[in-house]
Amino acid sequence: MAERRGWWRGNAVALCALAVLLPAAVGGTAWWEWKYAYPDSGRPLWAVEPGKSGTVELEGAVWGPVRAKVLTDTSGLTMPDDATLIGVTVQVTPLGEKGPTCWAPQLIEQSTGRAWQSVRGQIGLLWDQEEPEDCVPTLEGETAEPYQLVLPYVVPDDAKGPYWLEIEPDHAESRFVRFSVDP
Repeated sequence: MAERRGWWRGNAVALCALAVLLPAAVGGTAWWEWKYAYPDSGRPLWAVEPGKSGTVELEGAVWGPVRAKVLTDTSGLTMPDDATLIGVTVQVTPLGEKGPTCWAPQLIEQSTGRAWQSVRGQIGLLWDQEEPEDCVPTLEGETAEPYQLVLPYVVPDDAKGPYWLEIEPDHAESRFVRFSVDP
């Protein structure tokens, strides 16, 4: 009669693999989810909001003031049904010879956290050098000049202000600019 091995011995290889792979999977998942909680991760963590002047100085520029308005005349534009067009302008004043660089600004509903990107091309507005949607890079040999970001956002009719306009300058040490707007 052959000797029977116990359950533990029969499953020793699988149990060893489980003992190694389970902590690795948990650790890898935790690292992936929490890596953005640290400043060196690339995702900004701290909002810098304007003072009484309506401006913020960050990353070699003065951002603001900001103006926002619901645009009711959308004739000639490709607008979805049940949507509202919100126009936002942001003054950007470089403080040095080189202008700031940034990611595309987002409009965020404060009550829900829903976010929207600027949709100039999607609604039929042509690109215009005089009305940029993101930071204007300074070419070598040029001096940075003040300009305005011109940002059209299409939001659903059920979206309610106030909103945050968030601008993430490159190399801003985990900080981003946040303006409260209520068109």
